[in-house]
Amino acid sequence: MKNVKSKMKLAFAVLLVPASLSACQPVTLSDSSAAVDYRYERFTTMQVKANYDECRKTAFALDKEAGADASRFLASAEKFENCEMMLGDSGKLIDQEMRLKALAVGIQNYVKGGNLAKARTMFEQFEHVAAGADLLYPDSTSFVANMRVLLNVGGDKNALRLASQNAKTELKDEIRRAWYWQTN
Repeated sequence: MKNVKSKMKLAFAVLLVPASLSACQPVTLSDSSAAVDYRYERFTTMQVKANYDECRKTAFALDKEAGADASRFLASAEKFENCEMMLGDSGKLIDQEMRLKALAVGIQNYVKGGNLAKARTMFEQFEHVAAGADLLYPDSTSFVANMRVLLNVGGDKNALRLASQNAKTELKDEIRRAWYWQTN
């Protein structure tokens, strides 16, 4: 009888202890769901970054191969534009300077390829992404000022405004020369 009582106490303890401990630590699925959601968001973020980086590398490779061929410059510019469109609402995930440099090369390639309408459209996208930021060329001239002069953003032919732009001197001289021959 004593043996049965000790076995009964042992069985009761084996069943009661885990039950009482589990009451202290309730098992919920909400934490695991949040962890899965976090991992999924992190995975999609990494996938967007990887896809953009691969697209950008392809576009830079096309730019490098372009040489003096206008059609290759246009192909590279279209690739840069596709990279930007691929981002959609995920643009904040990519470093702003990296995006601006890719857009800038795309704009320049549209200009080199002769498609100024697409260059203007892409320049508007650049200004939207830049939000007041600018890129500088090695000679410290402004990318935005150069493109505004080159693409005639604003459409005015004001020599004083042209002179006040932080654009390359050669570019401003060529624009002044073109304006002169358009009026004379």
